[in-house]
Amino acid sequence: MAGELYLSNLVGGFDYQQILDQMYSIKSVQIQYYQQRESELQNKKSALSSFDSLLEKFQDVANDLFDDSIFEQKSVSVSNESAVNVTITDPTAVDASSFDLSVVQTAKKDVWLSQAGVSDETAAVATTAGTLQISYGGDVVATIDYDADTSTDTPSTIQEIANAINAAQDKVKATVFFDGTNYRLLLSGADTGANNTISITETGGGDLLDVLQLGDAYVNSHVQTAQDAIIEIYGTQVSSSTNDFTSVIPGMTITVETPTSSPVTVTIDHDYSQVKDNLQKLVEAYNSIVDFVKEYTGKDGALSGDFTLQDIRSTLFDKLDPLFQLGIFEVDKDTGHLSIDTSKVDEILSTNPGSLEDALTKDLKDNLYDYLIYITGVDSPISTEQQSYDNQINYIEDQIELTNKRISEEIESMKKQLVQLQLYMAKMQEVQARITQTFGTPSIIPGTSVNTTTGA
Repeated sequence: MAGELYLSNLVGGFDYQQILDQMYSIKSVQIQYYQQRESELQNKKSALSSFDSLLEKFQDVANDLFDDSIFEQKSVSVSNESAVNVTITDPTAVDASSFDLSVVQTAKKDVWLSQAGVSDETAAVATTAGTLQISYGGDVVATIDYDADTSTDTPSTIQEIANAINAAQDKVKATVFFDGTNYRLLLSGADTGANNTISITETGGGDLLDVLQLGDAYVNSHVQTAQDAIIEIYGTQVSSSTNDFTSVIPGMTITVETPTSSPVTVTIDHDYSQVKDNLQKLVEAYNSIVDFVKEYTGKDGALSGDFTLQDIRSTLFDKLDPLFQLGIFEVDKDTGHLSIDTSKVDEILSTNPGSLEDALTKDLKDNLYDYLIYITGVDSPISTEQQSYDNQINYIEDQIELTNKRISEEIESMKKQLVQLQLYMAKMQEVQARITQTFGTPSIIPGTSVNTTTGA
């Protein structure tokens, strides 16, 4: 029928947010692409950082091998370790050699123990007050007044006297010694050595030393005399105030534990264990590089097709040639791994260690040193690639930001249009309501579509 108007779904509103969400999902495909690309670049950058760490580890191990001091290390063995202990303090000052020594005596402290005591540790020791004077190494270190009366503040009991001695100085240690019946006074010097003797005297009319039977008047109270340690090397005796002899043989400390009845043999040998350890570490560091390059530059690796890493690995292999020339390295053709011919290394170290020293500290150093500085430095190929990836990542992040901004603007524009459409539909609902009010449920409006036609 000409002029017919059909209204469609004008009752109720619609959820324009769902439309906006779908629109954002479609528009953000480009952002997802950028994000995926950024993730790939981050993985490449992370892989390069890991490779750089492997190179730095290889460099550290190589630098240890370049240091000729590893060929100067010494080991020492002693035929009687319970009597003598020897430590190498400066291997460069010690020659490989062997010698015999005897321990004549060990160093001791000066020790005094009173031969008498008191049965009551809370009672006064002396019957008359006086002054106790203690000397150490010829110098007076403590002057202690004591009393015969426990009611005063002046020390009088054996423990109070010991405390007063300790509080006055730190060269002579006073201890109360209980023998099961009496409490006695024990005085011990702080240091060993013949010069570190203790002297005990009394003034002021007191009788403390007599009561305790302590001091020069009571010979038996001197229970241990300070003495130096003495060793004998081929008839020549050397003394030390301690049990350590640090200057008898340069670069070596000899510590005596107990006197010996027969000579002790000390043997110093070259110690090449650090050389062997560092060679093994170099091989392990190189093999880690080989495995990394194979994994990360392979078909599915994060750095697939990156020939920089392969070039570095090949160059490192070539620069190890001095060690191949000595015959100490072998190559596994399947894995590319290096291994050490330990028997060949032992043979060289026993017959001609200088050849290996020259190969490491001269030839290998000449080959590797500058190259390692280059490939681990700020201008290395690795750093250049990392900077390139950083630039690409920064560009992508800028594009993500711009795209997000553009999408937000488009979404906001669409939102405004949908709001206007919703308002328009609300007006249509009002029109529908008036038509229904006027015509009832209008049969003249078949269906719910709004339509205008120009024919029957």
